[in-house]
Amino acid sequence: MNKDSEKLQIKRINTPAFCYKAFAEKVSVEKDSRIIKGYLASFDTKDDAGDILVRGCFAKSISEHGPESKSQQKIVHLWQHDRHIPLGKYLKLEEDETGLYFEAEFDNIPEADRAIEQYKSGTLNQHSFGYRYVWDKIEYSSEHDAFIVKEVILFEGSTVTFGCNPNTPFLGFGKSAQFNQNVMKSLEAETDITLAGLAYEKQLEIRKMIAKYQSLVDFKPIKESLKNESEPTKRKNINDLF
Repeated sequence: MNKDSEKLQIKRINTPAFCYKAFAEKVSVEKDSRIIKGYLASFDTKDDAGDILVRGCFAKSISEHGPESKSQQKIVHLWQHDRHIPLGKYLKLEEDETGLYFEAEFDNIPEADRAIEQYKSGTLNQHSFGYRYVWDKIEYSSEHDAFIVKEVILFEGSTVTFGCNPNTPFLGFGKSAQFNQNVMKSLEAETDITLAGLAYEKQLEIRKMIAKYQSLVDFKPIKESLKNESEPTKRKNINDLF
């Protein structure tokens, strides 16, 4: 295995399933409207995580879950990455020479009112987006000592007070956050040990399967999916996992 592959392997092992990247940029608030304009990300610049996002890395996500897609699970704009507090919907998500440009229409809710006023005052000017790496769309550049990211899975964009640290893991919300964090750390350590002796291709295959299972849990918790289950024994067995 060459040095570039080794570095990619180390990054893959040490990176959590959900990540954030932050971007600070002047935001435009249209007069007499609730439309916010700005950028969620910039292209061709090396960030603190050693990544360089290139134009096109969001294209697949925008096509499948963007504002013009037919998806019922469109990418939304959140308050502080809290999926329980969506601020509004995207009217436009597109890549240009600068980065990922957005236009969002905020709903008539108190959290959105607050955000709009603080945009106007300049208190808020930062955004962050939640994503997952697509490992076979990443290359290591020795010239830049950085990972060239050609595709990510984009889940959401957020208005944030302070940009989240690069590669901050997404661990859920509410009272269970600390529990989730401890479980996640333990699971990641156990997974790394188990996969360490396997070939690179097999590790990638297994991690892709894990990521698929994780995405199902994130968007449709198992407990909720079994509310109408007619066999109590099955419900009991599944609940034993929690």
